[in-house]
Amino acid sequence: MAQVQSLKDIITSGHGSGGRLTQRLTRRVLDHFDLQDDIFQMEDCAFIGDGFAVSMDGFTVSPHDFPGGDIGKLAVCGSANDLAVRGVRPMFLTLSLIIEEGLESAVLDRYMESAARMAKEGGIRLTAGDTKVVPHGAADKLFITTCAIGKKDLPASPLTETLQTSNLKEGDALILSTSPGRHGAALAAARFGLNAPGLMSDCALLWPALEPLMKLDGLRCMRDCTRGGLGTVLCEWAEHTKHPIKSPLGIEIFETEIPVQREVNSVCDILGLDPLYLASEGCALLAVAPEQAETCLEMLRKSPLCRDAAIIGRTVSEHPRMVGMRTRIGGLRFIDMPAGDILPRIC
Repeated sequence: MAQVQSLKDIITSGHGSGGRLTQRLTRRVLDHFDLQDDIFQMEDCAFIGDGFAVSMDGFTVSPHDFPGGDIGKLAVCGSANDLAVRGVRPMFLTLSLIIEEGLESAVLDRYMESAARMAKEGGIRLTAGDTKVVPHGAADKLFITTCAIGKKDLPASPLTETLQTSNLKEGDALILSTSPGRHGAALAAARFGLNAPGLMSDCALLWPALEPLMKLDGLRCMRDCTRGGLGTVLCEWAEHTKHPIKSPLGIEIFETEIPVQREVNSVCDILGLDPLYLASEGCALLAVAPEQAETCLEMLRKSPLCRDAAIIGRTVSEHPRMVGMRTRIGGLRFIDMPAGDILPRIC
């Protein structure tokens, strides 16, 4: 009799959600490597010396075209943004394509034109790449893998030399650069045939909006809210942050301050989703010293991408390693990472 495998013994789509299962999968992969702590810090990109940083990403989004973008645009923005949120100017890009036999050449041209347009807009040079063609049925038309490389400009202050989660201090203000969940909601609407006028993915390059903030010596860290959304980023920060002297920190956010668009809420209501966990591709969470919060907010709002930027919470000493949300009715709801797959293949 054949043995029945436990779900713990196989990889499921939930491992790609960006939440708790993704964390476990990542740890499982990394356990096989002898990693250098000074290079690998569980951040969006890694510094590799002389101010250079590198990030790698894969894109399997479905559908390939969505309101506000396509897989080509997403591949460039998603990879470049991983550098931007660590204060690194994106400069170079490698591009690897896995193409399924039968893809129309004109469709491939359109996606590559979209990627090239975004690279040009961001001042990013394509420097290397690879193409593979697999038999029909072995892939879903097109998968893209990118590697982005950039260099950090000299900091205005030693305090902003390395933006990372360990910089967080009690009382820091948490700022959301724009309304969250638009990418996930736009994909959900397209995938399920929902009529959502005005709903567009927020897919965009973040560096132009974030670069002016590098002069703030109170800027602690940043993260783009991709797979797993805002809720997952908040949980990662709370769980991996230690108070430099006393104990780990907690996080509190305020439901009434989170600028969720009406269209996103409508899609969530229909499909039973939570906007906290829907992916964004042009939205970043920032932590900044409380005395610079308003200055940071004002600087962000000068960018067309960040007109609805908002202070949504703060770090606290209460409920360490946990995220609490003050609800509209005054209660405290604890936020956890998603345990399964909310919406597969969103990036």
